[in-house]
Amino acid sequence: MDPHIVRLGHATETSQNDADRIADLHTRSRQIAYRGLYGDAFLDHELFEVSRATWRARFKTFDPATDLILAAMDGAEPIALAYASFRINPQVGCLVDNLHVAPERKSGGLGSALLAETARWLIQDHGGAALHLEVYAPNEAALGFYVRKGGAEVARYRETVPGGREVDTVRYRWADPAALLR
Repeated sequence: MDPHIVRLGHATETSQNDADRIADLHTRSRQIAYRGLYGDAFLDHELFEVSRATWRARFKTFDPATDLILAAMDGAEPIALAYASFRINPQVGCLVDNLHVAPERKSGGLGSALLAETARWLIQDHGGAALHLEVYAPNEAALGFYVRKGGAEVARYRETVPGGREVDTVRYRWADPAALLR
């Protein structure tokens, strides 16, 4: 069965289990992608509960006018996720706060498919508003992916990540989200 993308977050259609499954995928992805960036104690002992609390809150406060939660599903299991919102940084506009693919499913087009679905949402529901996404600069694979997808670097700033390390964060922008549909 090929993965399919579903929209989540609508209170009548989702449950705490949905939020927890997304949080667990997010945790697993970050434990691998951010090893050496975040502190090991945070990744190994705190991240699980932090992720579950964050995703439960996102599902609880979900507003379909301003938020988008996507999951690429393989059967009943999420294998990739995206979360975009106009509420995270209103000065910027729509920001993809999370885009994660299960480590064993990377390079299969899921990240591109989730970005394309996010672009469709912006085109259909938000007049083609620009899309922004932030990524840690040490994540060279992600930086290359976003450049190949046509993202333009529009900001770079220092951030203190869990564990106390200072890292550069890069913000990419797609002025026309339709570019992500090509």
